[in-house]
Amino acid sequence: MIMKIQDVKKHIFSTLEPFAAANGFKILRGRFALSRKAGRRTDKIFFTYCSWGFEVNIFPYVSVDYGDITTICNNCGFTLNHSAFINLLLLQRIKLQGFNPDLRWKMQVAQTDRFILSDDEPDDYNRLDVGLSPLLPIALDFISQYDRIDSIDRLFNTMPIEQYSPYCSGLDTHCMVGLISAKTLQKR
Repeated sequence: MIMKIQDVKKHIFSTLEPFAAANGFKILRGRFALSRKAGRRTDKIFFTYCSWGFEVNIFPYVSVDYGDITTICNNCGFTLNHSAFINLLLLQRIKLQGFNPDLRWKMQVAQTDRFILSDDEPDDYNRLDVGLSPLLPIALDFISQYDRIDSIDRLFNTMPIEQYSPYCSGLDTHCMVGLISAKTLQKR
């Protein structure tokens, strides 16, 4: 049997629908995300995936995006999708064990940074539901930590950057967002 990503999305959204409604998120089926706006800030819980027909890998993320920062980046020719984001399974592990600069790579190799659903394992959906549940409060906590531009400024402009910003983007993104957030704060 071939696994269809649409069936996986449908299952995840039906599982997350009560959470989304209770917390003011809209379900964006085409973007595989929950999204809500708060002024010029957009909060998201989103999923990326890899699909091979017999198996689907689901990567859960949380992000905060500030329109002011994104607009400046785009005007400068630098594409920015999120002001701050992180894989939720990585964030969960950091909260449990503390930050380690090799943690993200170790989780990728061990494939513990994702949920794996396969067509021959009927219990995978139950494991997905059980695994998603504790990630939702962690996502809300992340969003509340970065609910102002000055929190983004602290995130990207506090040394050592690797300790406070374990994101999947490169240091060029850290530099750009850090500079823009600091400059935006000076204008206020």
